[in-house]
Amino acid sequence: MEIARLLQLRTGETVIQIRRMLEVEDRPEVLDEIWLPGARFRGLSAERLAAYSGPLYGLFEAEFGTRMIRATERLKAIAADAALARELDVAPGSPLLLVERLTYTYEDRPVELRRGYSVTTNHHYYNELI
Repeated sequence: MEIARLLQLRTGETVIQIRRMLEVEDRPEVLDEIWLPGARFRGLSAERLAAYSGPLYGLFEAEFGTRMIRATERLKAIAADAALARELDVAPGSPLLLVERLTYTYEDRPVELRRGYSVTTNHHYYNELI
C-alpha cells in the first residue's frame, strides 16, 4: 500500500484516516484526506477531533507529543471524478488542485500524509518563499 510505504509503516501496523471538509460561505472548498500512523496517535477519535478548536498540528503536539518540523508538497491539476465531484459539489471533470503533503517529525520520520483536493473556481494556491 502506497500510504504505508510513504509513512514507513511495517506490515500490519494500523493507520488512522481523517477526512474533513473546509467550507467557505457554506460551500465545500477543500476536502482533506489525512493518514497518520496509528501507534503514534493511539486514542485519536472523531470526538477528540470535533472537540479541539485549534489547528490539527497543535493537537498532534499537545496531546500526542508529535511536533511537525518539516514537510514536502507536490501540486497537481486533476479533474474531479464522480465521487470528488459529489463531495465538493462540482460537475464531474471540473478542475481541482491536488496538494499532496508528507510531513516529518524529528529524526526525519514521516508522520502525516495529507491529500487536499481544492476547488479552483474562486481560490488559488499561494506560497511565499523567503
